[in-house]
Amino acid sequence: MIWTHNATVPMREGQCWELSGGILAQSTSQNEISCVQLPCKVKGIPEKRWTTPFDFRIRDFTLDNSQDLIVLLEPSGTLPNLLCKIHLRTLSTGEPHPRAAVPLMTHAPQSMHDDFSFLIQICGAHIAVLFIDQLGVVIPNIFLVWNWHSGQQKVYMRMLQFRSFAFMTEDLILAASVKSGNEPCLVVLSIAACGNPIQALEDMPYVCELGYPALKGEVEHILIRSEPTPTWRPPAGLAVPFYASRKDFIFTINLRVMTDHDVRENTLLFVPLSTLLSQVALSYDAPQRSVAWKEWGPKGTRMIFRESSETWVCYTYGMRFIQGLRWKDGHKARVYDFNPYAARKHESIDSPISWKPLVRKATMNVQSHGFVEEVVTTLPGRVALVNLAHSKDGWEAAMIGEDNIVMVQPDGAMYGYMAM
Repeated sequence: MIWTHNATVPMREGQCWELSGGILAQSTSQNEISCVQLPCKVKGIPEKRWTTPFDFRIRDFTLDNSQDLIVLLEPSGTLPNLLCKIHLRTLSTGEPHPRAAVPLMTHAPQSMHDDFSFLIQICGAHIAVLFIDQLGVVIPNIFLVWNWHSGQQKVYMRMLQFRSFAFMTEDLILAASVKSGNEPCLVVLSIAACGNPIQALEDMPYVCELGYPALKGEVEHILIRSEPTPTWRPPAGLAVPFYASRKDFIFTINLRVMTDHDVRENTLLFVPLSTLLSQVALSYDAPQRSVAWKEWGPKGTRMIFRESSETWVCYTYGMRFIQGLRWKDGHKARVYDFNPYAARKHESIDSPISWKPLVRKATMNVQSHGFVEEVVTTLPGRVALVNLAHSKDGWEAAMIGEDNIVMVQPDGAMYGYMAM
């Protein structure tokens, strides 16, 4: 596969954006959503641009083009006690979605204000929203899951420790939490098991809890990213001839620690779905099973020192991760690929991209001030440097989809994309 086309997209003056399912979408200051369907010559997908107006202020949104669904968050009321209205509309027209039992839902978090941020994901019939207070006040984060087909609320959690999440399946959710004692961990939740409102970590009926390597610093930030969600499929109208399997994909966990030496240390942990599901399978007869890092992490994951963007966070798609290299004048990106089938096949074919296998063991001991003990991970993969489409000023960051790479200009004025 080679890049056949590249183009630019103006950056709008709205608060939020999304890259999902091959669509780059932006909110505008005129309460519109501006969309670009990124092309792919190999699959016969044309570029398409459209703008949909709305009659309310858009604070955040996400989309699922496989279901023609866009979820928009509207702040309503007066500070400091804003309400959050959650609109379920069609991506194509902006009308209330015909499959939504309740096309408008309202949530009233405690003391909501303009410094709240949101993590939103759609997975099949479920919509999940994490409300995060960014002021640093000790107010618990609120995590909600609805079945948007029935209108039923399935999960309500109000916990300070809950920091991030991503869907593993339509029922299972991978959550990142930080326990007392400053211990990060990954928790697998079952939506079906979360019936009653949950206020404390110890009351959460989780499937299993996966430990992180012990730290000697303070967790400042932890974020799970995975794209697309497990139930996503290309829209039927595109009639694509093939697309990447959803049998396995990676979760990228970005962890930033303030070390004892007052140094911020960033690590990325790549975790395949298959690694997580193997632990879920071992937990059926032992619910709320606690698994130490050494029992699951060294063989099933890969950890590296990297500082990923906290703004342009769509750096993971399927089994791949991308990082724009600003120290290379912003003209190159590094791509990691953990697809074992592609790695084996690559050995016997010529490719325009020069892939190199990752070292057998990634050891985090020489440079690290953040971990108590040496951390070794062995998940196999490959890595390559990719030349980004020309920009005289270079690019600030790179994001990745199934058929394209999206770049961001340093001054925030423009996106660029490269398509197959």
